[in-house]
Amino acid sequence: MESTCSSESQIFEVNAIEQVINRDYKKLYGMVYRMTESHQDTEDILQNAFLKVYKNIDKFMNKSRLSTWIYKIVINESCRHMKSWKKLPVVAIAEDRGITEEAFFNSLEFVPDFSENLVIEELREKCLHGFLRCIPKKMRVCFLLKTCLELKNKEIAEVMNITTDNVKVTLYRSRKRLKEMFEDRCSLIDPSKPCKCYFWIKYMKDNNLPLPEGHRQIKADALKEEHFRNLSLLKKIDYLYHAEESISKIEFINKLKKVIEIL
Repeated sequence: MESTCSSESQIFEVNAIEQVINRDYKKLYGMVYRMTESHQDTEDILQNAFLKVYKNIDKFMNKSRLSTWIYKIVINESCRHMKSWKKLPVVAIAEDRGITEEAFFNSLEFVPDFSENLVIEELREKCLHGFLRCIPKKMRVCFLLKTCLELKNKEIAEVMNITTDNVKVTLYRSRKRLKEMFEDRCSLIDPSKPCKCYFWIKYMKDNNLPLPEGHRQIKADALKEEHFRNLSLLKKIDYLYHAEESISKIEFINKLKKVIEIL
């Protein structure tokens, strides 16, 4: 009888795991992608995380919601891949040259042609990742749990093992840091600002640097629409950090099931 109850409980929990994947896959993918900056790493991390969940489901103690437990595992897997910068490249370049950022951008006058639109999309993504790299990891995780996973402050507190008040402070500070970086320079937020994605094509070509590729987050047309232009600054930032998955939920689940069958 006890064995039957245990078996039924495991079946229930496995079904609950699949419900979390079905409900949150797109959001989890976007959050992990913003932490790792790589579609391949994102796919690998989500697969490894859910394999850990399936293998250790008998250790789940029901002290929190199943989804909270899963989010913690995903976060722990992702944090190993997070990179950090002490300052933005443009700040370092301007300091090295002894000029202002505005003077640096003015030196990059460049008119892209149509063939470079995809490169501009890739450069925008590189820049978005760069901004995130410049805020502490704890702030980054808090911001992405709110922005990509759309969790409530209480849920974030449970995932991060901190108080709700700490979440509020950390979230405020992360948004403040991002807001300052965007507000001071980004033309996506304010067309009058000096940093335009296509300027970096010239800089990277002039310095024989490889142009970024592989991000595949096409947003250019949406950023020109009136809806985006009318958003508040923080809403614009939130929108920019939403990401599209490179593998569909169905494909991911099918691959995961094949791996589970092998184990």
